[in-house]
Amino acid sequence: MDEPGGGEAGRRAVRIPTAFGLTDRIRAEAVRFARDVHGSTAMEYALLGGMIFLVAVGSIRYYVSRVSVVYGDITAAVTQGN
Repeated sequence: MDEPGGGEAGRRAVRIPTAFGLTDRIRAEAVRFARDVHGSTAMEYALLGGMIFLVAVGSIRYYVSRVSVVYGDITAAVTQGN
């Protein structure tokens, strides 16, 4: 005598994905993502924008470090003149 819900139908209803099946699905999604060419131009613009941003930040930091020395000299000259 079978228990209620203990037959084959019960096993199909409660299906838990195994780690192996999940790994295959992740691998398939990664391959699909790698082959997808939609949005590649947007990605290139994003990378280019990021590089421009880094160059701008580096230039501003360099400029500030050079100008702060000049302002320090001016401050010292003004305080000595008083």
